[in-house]
Amino acid sequence: MEMDEAALAGVKERNLQQIAREVEAGNTHLRSLPASLYVDVTKRCNLRCPSCFRSAPEHAHDEWPELGFSAFERIAHELFPAAYRVILSGGGESLLHPDFPRMLELCLRYRVRPLLYTNASTLTAATVTLLARSGAYLGISIDGATPETFERLRFPLKWERMLQALDLMRTIGREVGNEDFYPYLGVVLQNDNLDELPLFLDLAREYGMEQVKFSSLIPYYPGLRDKVPSPRDLERELVKALEKANELGIYVYAPVQGNTEFSGRLQELLDVNGGLPFRIRRNNPDRFVQYPRFAAPSCQIPWAECLVTADGKVNIGCCSSYELGDLRRDPFAAIWNGRRYARLRRTVNGRRPLPPCRKGACPFR
Repeated sequence: MEMDEAALAGVKERNLQQIAREVEAGNTHLRSLPASLYVDVTKRCNLRCPSCFRSAPEHAHDEWPELGFSAFERIAHELFPAAYRVILSGGGESLLHPDFPRMLELCLRYRVRPLLYTNASTLTAATVTLLARSGAYLGISIDGATPETFERLRFPLKWERMLQALDLMRTIGREVGNEDFYPYLGVVLQNDNLDELPLFLDLAREYGMEQVKFSSLIPYYPGLRDKVPSPRDLERELVKALEKANELGIYVYAPVQGNTEFSGRLQELLDVNGGLPFRIRRNNPDRFVQYPRFAAPSCQIPWAECLVTADGKVNIGCCSSYELGDLRRDPFAAIWNGRRYARLRRTVNGRRPLPPCRKGACPFR
């Protein structure tokens, strides 16, 4: 029997309250279910971006896994009623999955907000409509703000195709009228695009987007090391971008190095930027999980979030590769309250956490 929207909202709220009680008590065996899920539906991609991990020579002949729809459907029926969000990206191009529209229909059915990154190369009007109706938090990986840079960094996608996709999202987003639909631009900072950062703000403004996320380039293989900007160059150009962002009213996420002559000015601009009344604050997709921070190192991830890989493994919900179970062998309930999860919850906020949860290994601590 399907639940209506009010009943689903009640289930989600009661589950969230139960999570808070079990975190407070330090329970290792839970009655609650995750409020947030990573479900990596595919590792396949149709681009050959030089900054991607899959461009490393050791991955040249890899076969990339894909989660079957029947497995996704089981996860949805069991976990989506209690969950608020599902992150459908984990390194591949999610829209390449042949059943991706059916996955979005399940998100709509259970009122779960999908979050994903896409290269936008295969976006259609039908898919954008589903994304808009489901209130997707949709990152558009772009990396170049001019045709030449874009086509070099997002090969073999063409600049005109990207502009068509941005226009499609703007047009259909307005037609659907769901304020929770939140497309934004995602940019990996590298020497090739460092002089274009203010142009990304202009693009966001032109296509009705409120946010640009700048992220650091990870040198997955030696050939990428020369593409990583120096801290000084990076912060100098980010200052220019933030000045433009504050002028246009665009929300920016940017990494701060903190040790250059531009760090103080950059932090000032970020503080101003963070105080602007952005729409995302009304429905922040990160509000369901308390991630550890320098000032508040306590972690709720083992109680509130989990990750299902494209080959059916259950891992810690912060994209860690630490395996907690395998859905091909065991049901989720047995994994969620199994021995490995109990050990993780018992140790994560103690003096001797497991290796992936230690400072320097954890992406948040």
